[in-house]
Amino acid sequence: MSELELVTAESGTAALLNKSEIDMQIATAHKFPRSIKRFRDEALAMVTLNENIAQECIYALPRDGKTIEGPSARFAEVVASAWGNSRAGARVINDQGEFVTAQGVFHDLERNVAITYEVQRRITDKNGKRYKPDMIGVTANAACSIALRNAILKGVPKAFWSDMYEQARETAIGNVQTLANRRARALSVLQRYGVSPEKVFAFLGVAGQEDITVEHLTTLFGITTSLKEGEATAEDVFTGEVRNAAPAAEGQAPRADAKKPACTPEAFEKKKGGWKKAIESAQKTVNEVIAMIETKETLSDDQKMEIASWAAPAAEDN
Repeated sequence: MSELELVTAESGTAALLNKSEIDMQIATAHKFPRSIKRFRDEALAMVTLNENIAQECIYALPRDGKTIEGPSARFAEVVASAWGNSRAGARVINDQGEFVTAQGVFHDLERNVAITYEVQRRITDKNGKRYKPDMIGVTANAACSIALRNAILKGVPKAFWSDMYEQARETAIGNVQTLANRRARALSVLQRYGVSPEKVFAFLGVAGQEDITVEHLTTLFGITTSLKEGEATAEDVFTGEVRNAAPAAEGQAPRADAKKPACTPEAFEKKKGGWKKAIESAQKTVNEVIAMIETKETLSDDQKMEIASWAAPAAEDN
């Protein structure tokens, strides 16, 4: 028997075994159909089990001046587990050139619906140099995690899990009574990734820790999950340098960095109370407040002069 015939025979045997396995799983799924009520009860119990689990169900990443938030890979794992009667997996299908491509697959055995989802992640640095093998492996794992998450959340109808995500979100961020403790915890966790509280305040556009709201916590917990999952780095998130996950269209020039918008009079009036408080209480200097604001918006000369006027005047000599 030739080598080609041997390979063909082995491939055919593997295919038959795989088909037999899937057929058996489909038969089992039809014998023991899922209960939507049980799925919802179990999934909700898991995603709201405690604060830590709920926080890991959220991810957040900055994109084009906005923060994109959504259910994380951990949330998708819970959904797949509770949904049952399904197969799911992810693999790398290409790692040549500047990108690694991962494919996530979700197969609902009971409904005989299969979803595939592909994700690309860049494997070159800002100078165009290809990552080292270990880093390519890390990036590939992150791409697989994202692809699997997307496949699962496309395969299980959103109508069945969207409200559970909102309840997980509420469990994660807590309420006014728990706000102080969760602020401190969020900042502490981010410090482990080398992100100082000052960088967090500048990113959120707040003067200090006391100005972090419940909604801000959602963003911080989501970013923490993204850092844990390898979807972004602290440098990417807190310097606004997250790159596109796909190359520009052929013949299209790279997009220049967007110019920071001007701080409108309405926005200035709305936010100046917190900024003024930070200066008057000596938490920040005038220059620090201006620098913090201009990480996101451009101030006019008149606005800068008004901010400078909030500083306490020097005592006159007697």
